[in-house]
Amino acid sequence: MLTDRQLLILRAIIDDYIQTAQPVGSRTLSKRDDLTFSSATIRNDMADLEDMGLIEKPHTSAGRIPSEIGYRYYVDHLVEKQIIDERETGRLEERLKQSSKESEILIRQAADLLSDLTNYTTVALGPNSQMETLARVDFMPLDERRGVVLIVTDQGHVEHRTVMFESRVAPDVIEETIRLLNDRLVGTSIGQLKVRIGEEVAKLQLAQRQQYENMMQLIQSTVGIQTPSSLYLGGKKKIFNQPEFQTLDTLRPFLEWIDEQERLTHWLESLPNREIYVSIGSENGIVALQNCSVITSDYTLDGKTFGTIAMIGPTRMDYRHGVQMMGQIIEALRRTKLDK
Repeated sequence: MLTDRQLLILRAIIDDYIQTAQPVGSRTLSKRDDLTFSSATIRNDMADLEDMGLIEKPHTSAGRIPSEIGYRYYVDHLVEKQIIDERETGRLEERLKQSSKESEILIRQAADLLSDLTNYTTVALGPNSQMETLARVDFMPLDERRGVVLIVTDQGHVEHRTVMFESRVAPDVIEETIRLLNDRLVGTSIGQLKVRIGEEVAKLQLAQRQQYENMMQLIQSTVGIQTPSSLYLGGKKKIFNQPEFQTLDTLRPFLEWIDEQERLTHWLESLPNREIYVSIGSENGIVALQNCSVITSDYTLDGKTFGTIAMIGPTRMDYRHGVQMMGQIIEALRRTKLDK
C-alpha cells in the first residue's frame, strides 16, 4: 500500500509526463508547489515506486516515466470520478442538434467533436442495421419512370435507392404499394426484410395482382439493407501530433490496423457492454495498440443502447480530461432526440 507521500509523488510524475512527454526527475518534482519534500526524500520514494513497478527508468535518462502498471494504478485510484458539467453538456448537445437529428450524422459528428475536444483519434460504432426494424417506407417520384425509395428504421437509420421502372407506373399503383409495404412490413427486422417482402409478393401473385408483383420486386431489390454496423472515424491524423508516434516503426502498425474497417468493427463489437472504461497498452490485446490507451463507452440515443464509442491515444494520454470529455459526449448524445 502506498503512503500518502508516495501517492502525491506518483500523481506528480504521471501528470508531468502527460504534459511534457519527458522523463521526470526528483529535482523537477522538488520545485513543484504541491510537493514540499526535499529532493533526497523524493528520490527515496521514487526508488520505492520503481521497485513496486509503478515507474521505470528509460535507458537514456536519469528521470522516470510511468509504467503500464503505474498508469493502471493512476486511473483506478488517482483519477477522480468526473461530475457532469451541465453547462458543457448543454453546449455539446446544441452542437449535435445543429448538425442533424439523423442517427448516422449525429454519431459521426459526436466522433469528430470528441476528437476535437481531446486531440485524440476516435472511433464510433453504430448499431448493426440487421438488428433494427423497419419504421416506414416512403417513395419520392423523380419522373414518370424513376423514383427514390426511402427506408427508415426504428433507430433513425435512413437508406435510399433510386428505382428505374421499365415502363410508366401509375401514381395510384405506387401509392397503394407503399401503403401495403408500411401496413405489412413495419416492425420487421432489417435482416428478415427480404424474406418478408418475398412472402408478400407471393401473396399478391396468388391474388393475381401482377402490377403489384412487379412493383414489389423492384422495391425488394432496393430495401434489402445488408450493411454491417456503421463505423465512424474521427481525427485519424491526430496520432501524428503525439511524440510517441513520430517514427514509422510505431506509426505504421497503428495506421494499418485502423485502416482495416472489418477488423476495427469486430474489435469494437467484441468489447463488453459497459460504461466508461480505460484499457492501457497490452491490456488491449492488440499489437498495434501496445503503445496506446483506449477509453471506451456504450452510448444511447432515444433511450436505447445504440453503439460503442472509443477514444485512442498514447499511454501518456490525459486520462482525466479524456474521461471527462467522454462522459460529456455520452450525456449529450443521451439527451439528443432523433427524427422519426
